[in-house]
Amino acid sequence: MKIRKWRRIAAWVTAAAVIFCGATALAAGTAQDPVISRSYLETVFSAPVRDYLKTALDMMDVSVRSKLDGQRQALADYAAKRMGEVWAQSLTGQVQARVRELLSAQSAGPAASGMRQVTLNRGDTVTGTPGGSVIFVTGAGEIAGPAGSTVLNVTAGSLRTPGLAIKTGIWYMILADDGSGVRVTSDKASVLVRDGARAGYEAAYTVYADALQMLGLFKGTDKGYELERAPQRQEALIMLIRLLGEEPDALATEFRAPFTDMPGWADGPKYISYAYEKGYTNGTSASTFSPYADGTAEQYLTFVLRSLGYRDGEDFVWNTTSRDLAVQLGLVTRTELESIGRTGFMRDHVALISYRALGVRLKAGGGTLADRLLLRGVINWDQLEAASRIAGQ
Repeated sequence: MKIRKWRRIAAWVTAAAVIFCGATALAAGTAQDPVISRSYLETVFSAPVRDYLKTALDMMDVSVRSKLDGQRQALADYAAKRMGEVWAQSLTGQVQARVRELLSAQSAGPAASGMRQVTLNRGDTVTGTPGGSVIFVTGAGEIAGPAGSTVLNVTAGSLRTPGLAIKTGIWYMILADDGSGVRVTSDKASVLVRDGARAGYEAAYTVYADALQMLGLFKGTDKGYELERAPQRQEALIMLIRLLGEEPDALATEFRAPFTDMPGWADGPKYISYAYEKGYTNGTSASTFSPYADGTAEQYLTFVLRSLGYRDGEDFVWNTTSRDLAVQLGLVTRTELESIGRTGFMRDHVALISYRALGVRLKAGGGTLADRLLLRGVINWDQLEAASRIAGQ
């Protein structure tokens, strides 16, 4: 390959890096696509520029990349040298057009390769670390983030600011982990993500759900575990009753709790009435339980603390020292509570706290919750050992 061709490719790569950082003014730049200053580039985006140089190389057409085997270092060295020169001058319209053409041709192919596809709901936001990639397959969305933040439209080679609508099939890149990204505005959207992009909640504690299922204490729904969504209050309460090995007792209860909003399915009122009678829940008011409302970490931690023999007002105070006691007992860590505060309380966290509860000692003595389940014959030693192996504990 002649050096002239090498230089053309290097110029495209370098230009792509500059567009990524917004270092120079684009001919098509507008008030909606503000330009990042050179000083901001040099102080904040020096590392992302180097990273994006590698990304831009990887984006090239397969046929071009095959010719670069064994020679990439020479190209990278040349491009790096040229970057200093490009920073000092505006891009020519011809180079800008070629960069846009190259990125547009490549983004729909290599960009999508290896991406994870997720289904999101209205209001869900994709954020992440610098370099995180997002492509909407179906649905509608808009740029999201704090005032002054930007997201890169890689396909067009320009920046986008919060509030602007996005299109399907277009590659967007997150520039900072500051809450900026894209938000779903349609009822549903199918989205491709990778490279540090966070789309909705991603389950982190599946092994605990697997371990609890091994013990017969976690059943999931007809759609599976559904760890990525918030639990309904009735779901959290049913999980607690199963964890305690008291599901047969709950289903056999004839007591009726004084709530006017009991769920309509046959066994729903039984679980709630049993938990109310046992003192595990007090409802959301004297006459309501709100079974379909999203459960919270405070509610579930309180359910668990009560079931372990700890009393409100005596051992803990709702939504304050209940967290302190939960951390003290090992149900959850401070770091995990902070994470829950950022993501919201999910069924994933129900599995985490429930599994941890098995190793917590009961306030009244008599060993741990797992010991009580063993004594009652709800679980056996073989199951407990198998669950421990699954959970890695």
